[in-house]
Amino acid sequence: MKKLLPLSFALVLASSCAVGLYSDRRGRDVVVAAPEFYGTVTYVDTGAHRIDLDYIEGGNHVTRNVYYDEGATRWNGVRYNEIHNGDHITVRGRQEKGKWRADEVRRHD
Repeated sequence: MKKLLPLSFALVLASSCAVGLYSDRRGRDVVVAAPEFYGTVTYVDTGAHRIDLDYIEGGNHVTRNVYYDEGATRWNGVRYNEIHNGDHITVRGRQEKGKWRADEVRRHD
């Protein structure tokens, strides 16, 4: 029974991670990790279309730079010009050329 506990923990942990592998248009394999995450806004750069989020991942404090497109990103209950430091938001997005791109941004309840 004691040997099953680490195995079951690893299985639950692996199944809860939103990691996928798909092929892009050129047939190259691309890894997508955690398509949805939430955090606290620490910086907003409207000129660079970037939001910096602080969040906890695996017990570590992490900052993630998220880039958005004013027109293409879905703004669910909040607009890019309404986001300020200290706001809690949820971002659904993808990694593209080493940068996180937001597909949807909404306030985190």
